[in-house]
Amino acid sequence: MQNNRKDEGISRDYPIQEHMRWQHIEWKLERVGYFLLFAIVILGACGLFSKGILSDATVTSADGALQVDYERFGRRTSDMRMTIRIKPQAVDSVTLTLSGEEMDNFQIQSLQPQPLKSLSQRNSLKLTWAGAELKEGTTVWIGSQAQNAGRYPVTVTLGNATSVHFTHWIYP
Repeated sequence: MQNNRKDEGISRDYPIQEHMRWQHIEWKLERVGYFLLFAIVILGACGLFSKGILSDATVTSADGALQVDYERFGRRTSDMRMTIRIKPQAVDSVTLTLSGEEMDNFQIQSLQPQPLKSLSQRNSLKLTWAGAELKEGTTVWIGSQAQNAGRYPVTVTLGNATSVHFTHWIYP
């Protein structure tokens, strides 16, 4: 019984040809493959490829007047949410600008509350609300869908003063 265990690591020619050195390498690669598959499943469940704790992010402007909750990672044609929180403003109107090089990649599905005025210019979308509505601050909810895969930097600007920058990673 003991001799059989010692012989397990030795190459042999009978009944079939075995090269144990290569067999050990294959076993190690198999273990690495199992680990990688397990890691991909766990990371996917945590949101690396779409919704989840790894995908959820928040960015706040330096003066604290603007905060954006967004999803870092999304899938092409899946719904993505963005929540923009605006601190109280003492002005006649408030303009929020969403801009980025590839803003035309995103199709807006929903926007609440509805702005008084919206304007699309080049790679930006300007949304304007009456300042009286925002005396106590407000939250803007935007639901969108990405149309193509890729990396998309986005800038959200409040008025002409404060802004935040972040990036969406869209998978196919």
